[in-house]
Amino acid sequence: MALATWWKNDPLPLLRPLTNFTTGLANNHLLMARLNRLPIDEVRQRLQAGHRPYIGYWEGQPVAYGWVATESASIGEVNLEFILPPGDRYLWDFATLPEFQGRGIYPHLLQGILHIESREAERFWILYAPENLPSGAGMSKAGLLPVGQLSFQAGGRVGLTIFDGSDRAAEGAKVFGVPLVQTMLAPCWHCGGMMEQTLTAEEQFCWPPSSIRTTNTTHCTCAIEIRPSS
Repeated sequence: MALATWWKNDPLPLLRPLTNFTTGLANNHLLMARLNRLPIDEVRQRLQAGHRPYIGYWEGQPVAYGWVATESASIGEVNLEFILPPGDRYLWDFATLPEFQGRGIYPHLLQGILHIESREAERFWILYAPENLPSGAGMSKAGLLPVGQLSFQAGGRVGLTIFDGSDRAAEGAKVFGVPLVQTMLAPCWHCGGMMEQTLTAEEQFCWPPSSIRTTNTTHCTCAIEIRPSS
């Protein structure tokens, strides 16, 4: 998974204006539950854990959402839990309703959150699957730039490689509590969670070995991750 970041006082790219779009904290938690397709108890648990829900509105209609972790967070895909330092935020669980995709809403939602949260916070982190090209493009348009790749090492431990010698990747590794590594990571970021089953010849190259795979996550497709160009 690619790690992207934005720090307070970094420039924010100018976006094509969306005069009929606004962003704000979700004060109506029932609305957030419906939009996010979550049980209301799950929304309440997230709120109690210090997560802040945001909604993007198109002409007053809720069309997009995202969450901001302020205290701690977890990344289930790589079985990772971490405590956020004061002044750091982790952005997660974003989506735009299908009928409103393709209008540039996602980067506007991200920038709206950055503007609001940077009143208190200094550094922002977000992850995305490299094969999810629209997500990566939206983050870059908003000003969140990739600094490293989070994935499994051959031994099964999660590590972070650096893009273009970024010193911010080292800070990200501290936040997530993982080592910086120079060796190649798994060719597919979720190969460490492959389901036990008969594997194709291609899938035999997935990491970590079957002896340490779990059985409760999505099957690995072994999509090769492409390093972003500078």
